[in-house]
Amino acid sequence: MSQDIKVVTLVANASAQSSATTTYLSGGVNMANVEFVTAATNSIWTRDYGPWTIFDSSGNIGFVDNQYNRPRPQDDVVPQILGSAWSIPVYALPVIHTGGNHMTNGNGRSMSERLVYDENPSLTQLQIQNYFQQYLGNAYTVLEYVDPSGIHHIDCFAKFLGPNKILVETVPVSDPGYATHNARIAQLEAMIGPWGRPYDIVKVYCPAGTAYTNSLILNNKVLVPTFSNTWDDSALEVYRDAMPGYEVLGFTGSWLSDDAIHCRARGIHDRRAVYISHLPLPDSAGTQDPYPITAFIYAHSDGDLISDSLKIYYSVNNGPFLSSQLFATAHPDSFAGAIPAQVSGSTVRYFLSAADDSGKMATDPIIGADWAYSFVVQDVNIAPTITSPDSFLVRAGSVFTYTPTFTDPDDIVHTITYLNLPVWLTETNDTVSGTTPASVFNITFDVSVNDGSATANQSVQVVSYVCGDADGNGSVTISDAVYLIAYIFSGGPAPALEEQGDGDCSGGISISDAVLLIAYIFSGGPAPCSSCP
Repeated sequence: MSQDIKVVTLVANASAQSSATTTYLSGGVNMANVEFVTAATNSIWTRDYGPWTIFDSSGNIGFVDNQYNRPRPQDDVVPQILGSAWSIPVYALPVIHTGGNHMTNGNGRSMSERLVYDENPSLTQLQIQNYFQQYLGNAYTVLEYVDPSGIHHIDCFAKFLGPNKILVETVPVSDPGYATHNARIAQLEAMIGPWGRPYDIVKVYCPAGTAYTNSLILNNKVLVPTFSNTWDDSALEVYRDAMPGYEVLGFTGSWLSDDAIHCRARGIHDRRAVYISHLPLPDSAGTQDPYPITAFIYAHSDGDLISDSLKIYYSVNNGPFLSSQLFATAHPDSFAGAIPAQVSGSTVRYFLSAADDSGKMATDPIIGADWAYSFVVQDVNIAPTITSPDSFLVRAGSVFTYTPTFTDPDDIVHTITYLNLPVWLTETNDTVSGTTPASVFNITFDVSVNDGSATANQSVQVVSYVCGDADGNGSVTISDAVYLIAYIFSGGPAPALEEQGDGDCSGGISISDAVLLIAYIFSGGPAPCSSCP
């Protein structure tokens, strides 16, 4: 690791630092890339208690600090110590959790085993999902337990190798978890990834005591635990086949059956990196027009992007990579370009590249040409267009129903897929419906419409309000009646939403709404909005 990047080591004191330095020097570590941070710890598992790195909407780095699920007080404060040492803000996630039971694809998706639900009995599943959306910006998938016993960390079973690729372990038939392993694998195979396509599932054989999924992806290297047995070579080959362009390295160590390299390391993102976000083109495209490419590109260094570096590199039928330019659009940090139209039957591979004047550069996919996106050119197909609204305001406790409306002039058969549905929504015959929670919430789910060749995607936001909650504090009390009276007679502030104050469903706010609230609170009158359709 130290040959390429900075390695940060936690030490309890100067004596521990001196001992670590001696060990590192004897092992040939590049000390120019070593930093020590003084922080006493209870255990070696930095994956479990270390910080989770995020970038906020302004591009600033931050740490998310979960409530550590072990009684190890020194471990639990490590994120705050690192945040203070590096001047990085730390945000306390109000969820009991552990890093080994959380994996993310870097593209808006997180996954865990249900340990996170069982260790948070005071929180509903919806609350936990909302916290992950709020703090990490991720839709959250929680799998039922994989093994009948153990620590129930997802990194003992699976690993994101890329935004749309997941490595999973398979076990012998004699393993007590054989059936549940296969059930979880089937569940992942049925899921739709971030680009509206099924996840690419890669399998590695892991007999007892071989935690091959517990590896560490470090930029363009993959550090894989090995166990000096007959399965090591095949496990390394699985990684090399699944991750072309990466250098795959095997390491022996004092590994346990549920603990290896991944458990003992925690990556910290480069706060000055160039970041590229791009939605890949569908698996097939027509022949008449160039293929439009759009991307969000941001230089976290606050430097300027080098315009000549903003490129689309594309290859046709495994030929040499050619390039076309990405140009700035009217929207901040947004760029667009195109790949020239190709003849029917061609296979096009492409990736994006960008650099800034601080010397930072990036490609998307991260590894560049070896992981290039691809599509096949076919006769022209007009993709569906979703025309239904993408946001809804609903009354808390009411029934919400959604079916996408769309246009498609050249196809009549379509497949509708939903992703990241909250637990209170159920899908039946391409429609989702359910009774909304009684409290205020803000959720997003995804819908895609596929015509067999192209996919239209839409993120749908559902925001709720509590009827009668004129002051917006989340509950109905006498203060809401006072708030309405002040608004009507004294020029006080209006409710944030007219629907919050319109308890009698008359279509506007009047004194009758305040009277209704008073009767409801003190005289057992009808609840606000009880007469609404």
